[in-house]
Amino acid sequence: MKIKVIAAAFLMLGACALSANAQFGPPKDGAKLDAVVGIVGKHPIYKSSIDAQTQLYLLQRGVMTTSADTLQRLRKQILDGEIDQKLWLAKADDDSITVTEAEVDEVLDQRIRAYVAHFGSEAAVKQATGQSVAELKASPTIREQARESLITQKEQEKSLPRSQTISRQDVKEFFAIYKDSLPPVGEAVELATIVKLVKVLPDQKGRSRAFAKSLVDSLHHGADFADLAKRYSQHSTAASGGDLGSFFSRGTFLAEFEAVAFNLKPGEVSDVVETDQGFHIIKLIERRGEEIHVAQILIKPTINSADESAIRDSLNLIRERATKGEDFAGLAREYSDDPETKPFGGSLGRSHIEDFASEQRGVVDSLKEGEISKPIHIAYPDGRSGFQIVKLIRKVPTHAVSLTEDYRELEAAAIQWKQTQEAVKWLAKARSTVFIDIHDLSNYY
Repeated sequence: MKIKVIAAAFLMLGACALSANAQFGPPKDGAKLDAVVGIVGKHPIYKSSIDAQTQLYLLQRGVMTTSADTLQRLRKQILDGEIDQKLWLAKADDDSITVTEAEVDEVLDQRIRAYVAHFGSEAAVKQATGQSVAELKASPTIREQARESLITQKEQEKSLPRSQTISRQDVKEFFAIYKDSLPPVGEAVELATIVKLVKVLPDQKGRSRAFAKSLVDSLHHGADFADLAKRYSQHSTAASGGDLGSFFSRGTFLAEFEAVAFNLKPGEVSDVVETDQGFHIIKLIERRGEEIHVAQILIKPTINSADESAIRDSLNLIRERATKGEDFAGLAREYSDDPETKPFGGSLGRSHIEDFASEQRGVVDSLKEGEISKPIHIAYPDGRSGFQIVKLIRKVPTHAVSLTEDYRELEAAAIQWKQTQEAVKWLAKARSTVFIDIHDLSNYY
């Protein structure tokens, strides 16, 4: 069940989410920012950002024309959301919150996959945004938005620690407030899974290391770093020649990467550096005190089809044992590679049909209660892959929200509701302690 708390308290993450999607409209990279409509701490708010988010909001709702008054109210709401987002960033500055490049890469990859899923294909993404998937990944603007989103998230987690529990009385209070506006609970299923991951073998790591070493040799013989990055790097910055696009201080990169990068001279290229991400070749472009501007080529160990086939076959044998009567939960605890579901016998809890991608929904729809699917390929944001089998425990039809039947989901929504109330209080306090200078929007429209 998706329970949406419709209240002013939605500001906690709503403003950040809207801003993070602003890249679907202008400004494009390199475009002129026409005016600063306000400053929060040291963070400016640009008119072009307000315009971009206004355009996105109207586009998503299919609105072609609207009155001037309505348009100005929308801009004001978006500006208020921008102020709240910048307040989180300003407080993060005070708390010295930083994020690593690996974390930014993961967010970018997740967003790109979400864009492709939303629009249906990479071609549709380019048609809608004016940029190819590779251009989106390489965009310094989008990368900076991802970075700010992560910093905001970390500051929220620090300032408003997420509670995992809430009293039954609070759940009842939430339900009493919102029960008349909550929509019916959509069709749901209770599922369990067993996951087997495809692991990179030592000889595959060796081949990747050897290939990275051959690239270093090519660079020593005059090859162009940016050209090799565009052709071979498996990092999101490949399209920009491996350039990470900005200056970064210590503590930003993985320890092994940073130890080498900060010891390079401008123009110097490292030997192969191994991290959990793979094998890096680093070039120092420029140094500014204790900040560096670098480019990299990343080679990740690859998994071949034979390895995938072996994992699929092993999962088929587990499935066969379960279909012959062995306890699925026991098999999950013994064999599953998913640390989150393994201790609970592979239980995924209740999931709503509307939340499934079309391929996943097709698998679930094909099962009867008690049946187990054939192995399904899965891929994780950090590059891992594997297969899973899914058992349909129970189907739950559409029904009105019930405090007893849907208590766990109401509890989760009540926790979010309580946290959002705390966020509103936090933002009100932050407004009194952070420098804010906002201009009248009527000066620009």
